[in-house]
Amino acid sequence: MKLLRITQAKPNPLGKDRIGGLAPKKQLAAEWVDFKNIGDEPHPLDSITLHHIAYQAGCRDGKWQQAMSFRGTLQPGEIVRVHSGESLPLSEMYQEDATGAHYHLFTGKGYIWNNDCGDTAGLWNGVIWVDAASYEPYPPEGRILVRQGDKLVPVY
Repeated sequence: MKLLRITQAKPNPLGKDRIGGLAPKKQLAAEWVDFKNIGDEPHPLDSITLHHIAYQAGCRDGKWQQAMSFRGTLQPGEIVRVHSGESLPLSEMYQEDATGAHYHLFTGKGYIWNNDCGDTAGLWNGVIWVDAASYEPYPPEGRILVRQGDKLVPVY
């Protein structure tokens, strides 16, 4: 069975998002979402895209927006971590952001995940939603959110 699942996320990295108006690469890389092949056979990723909900000011008019597309095949049990920002060597990341995933990919964009309104990570295969998981507004800074049901929640 082929099955992908969003398993955890860190949407609100610890520390200042911008220094002098710029987002440091290490800080951007500290914002991420993981998905895993929880099936028992390889899962091709060529048609899979990662989306989130983008909002207008005041958390109005939320619409799905593509964050990234993928290529290749994910083996059973393997985890992909999708970081915000440009590519960064693992040695230049914070340790907790560099460990726990088989593959580290980068959106090439600024911050993706919405803290003020909450957000939903969704995997789309071009026809249907493969999986989606949401978190509430104002996730705790620096905390990794884990999957419980269809929610990503902090573990204390």
